[in-house]
Amino acid sequence: MGQLGFHHNADICIGCKACVIACKDKNDLPLGEKFRRVYDYANCDWTVDETGACEPSNFFAYSVSIACNHCAAPACRDACPAGAIHKREEDGIVWRDDSVCIGCGSCAAACPYGASYVSEATGTARKCDFCMDLLEQGERPYCVAACSMRCLDYGDIDELRATYGDRASIAPIPDDTATGPCVVFTPSRMNPDGALEGIVLNAEQELISETV
Repeated sequence: MGQLGFHHNADICIGCKACVIACKDKNDLPLGEKFRRVYDYANCDWTVDETGACEPSNFFAYSVSIACNHCAAPACRDACPAGAIHKREEDGIVWRDDSVCIGCGSCAAACPYGASYVSEATGTARKCDFCMDLLEQGERPYCVAACSMRCLDYGDIDELRATYGDRASIAPIPDDTATGPCVVFTPSRMNPDGALEGIVLNAEQELISETV
């Protein structure tokens, strides 16, 4: 098996956050901690015609689900002073050895996607490990299995790109981070080229600080 990755279709995602809840349940995460986040991104401008009537313009709204992207060149691994972060040769999963992690937060500071954080409960850094234990049993990651709209998928990243394209960023996810994120996004038809700028409506709820 080659490099594993995720695919998210923002055009059919309804922002139900079942993926977030399933991940929290599987990993027994305490309040405030999460490995997967769903950002609700939207905008609406207004124009006033000659009669004084207001009409909406540049309106769009969609949700984006994201976790660790198990990057080809993980910034978290390169920043870890303890050598606790590794990338598996057989499937490219980026994982952390909790017995070595010193909880310094260097990985959290280095990750451009905010995937890592230092847990107050464990004193170590934590993030998505692609449900390695389930994969070894021939099962799907919990987030993928829980997706009610089937807008979240996983598989060999080359196969995902062949099927869905090679778009590795979608607003509000950062672009060109030089880490080689193993993720593919299908954009919303309401903002297919990302030309319309918006805001994250639930930024406060989805924010994960270095210590939670």
